[in-house]
Amino acid sequence: MDEGTKKAVIDELNAIIRQRQTTIGKNYLRVRDCYLTEYGLPELDPLRYEITLCLTFGLYQAAITLTNHLLESLLKYALIYHHTLQMQQERQRIDGHAIEALIEWLSEGKRLYANKNLNYTINRACTLGLITKEQKNKLHEIRQAFRNAYGHADKAKTFGQATTPVEAVHFTGDRVVSEGKKQVSLADLLIFQGVFQVIYAEKDAVPYYLYIDSLARHIMAKVFPHENQELK
Repeated sequence: MDEGTKKAVIDELNAIIRQRQTTIGKNYLRVRDCYLTEYGLPELDPLRYEITLCLTFGLYQAAITLTNHLLESLLKYALIYHHTLQMQQERQRIDGHAIEALIEWLSEGKRLYANKNLNYTINRACTLGLITKEQKNKLHEIRQAFRNAYGHADKAKTFGQATTPVEAVHFTGDRVVSEGKKQVSLADLLIFQGVFQVIYAEKDAVPYYLYIDSLARHIMAKVFPHENQELK
């Protein structure tokens, strides 16, 4: 890299940092506890770490999509481990290589839950008492509003019935003539959806993640009651 390119890159990085300073100062305090407090599960902690960094730097759409992934992973792991631990009293000791024994120990739970969709895992977690009925209903709302909306790029779910005023104009000779303002559905206004999704994501990303983070600690305290007393 020549000196001119190196200087340009440094200037660009400094500009990015300056642009994010306000966001960093505001959002880090909102997610600081989550950032600093691990779940104690290597299956989920990398997601927690990345989401809190995305939120700190104001990468709201990325945070929402990763929070969707955290939710789905959380429920599957919880159901698999819950089943395995409930069944361990009925199982004989598995001999052999420790890794092979671990895989075999988890295999039935994995077969039952690893390929299930979010609708199923939400309902099953409630049936088994890992979440309450209120939490189940909340998660079904989230499944539509965030997971399906962002995961499937379903703009009708992202924007719902929201509208925005739009003013159309046309040219008559050298004059610009206004056709007046009209309320237009965001779900139908494709040209502006990228901008409005950023606005919606900024409003929703932090509270959405904080809810799922709290839920993760609640669920894992139930699945591993002795190991995770501090997560309650």
